[in-house]
Amino acid sequence: MMLMGRGAGEGPTASSVVSDLADLARGDTGNVFGHPANTLTPYKRARMRAHEGGYYVRLTVPDRPGIMASIATRMAEFNISLESIVQRVPEGDENGNLSVSVILITHEITESDIRGALDAIFADGTASEKPQMIRIERA
Repeated sequence: MMLMGRGAGEGPTASSVVSDLADLARGDTGNVFGHPANTLTPYKRARMRAHEGGYYVRLTVPDRPGIMASIATRMAEFNISLESIVQRVPEGDENGNLSVSVILITHEITESDIRGALDAIFADGTASEKPQMIRIERA
């Protein structure tokens, strides 16, 4: 379940909670959603891989020429359009190897496509760490 919005505020929320407690104390349980539970239609659970939306992706990659081209090629193979790309300042490890964080925001795509692209980017050695991904819910 996902709840969105500013909410009612302290006063209205407290009033609603107290009202619900008073109803329960009287034994008045009421109907969920205004209908008896046995009249509600069962929901069909959606597969997350079928989820469509934007995605925030963070990749840690070596700082060398051609890396961005490799990322773009993999994204194109999975028909993924990018809304924005940000590359951070390179950081070195104890051996002097430089790596950078690349942040991607995608346009609307399926989760199976972004997972396929990220698996391929990691498998071919483009990313030096497992890619991180967060779903973006847009209203």
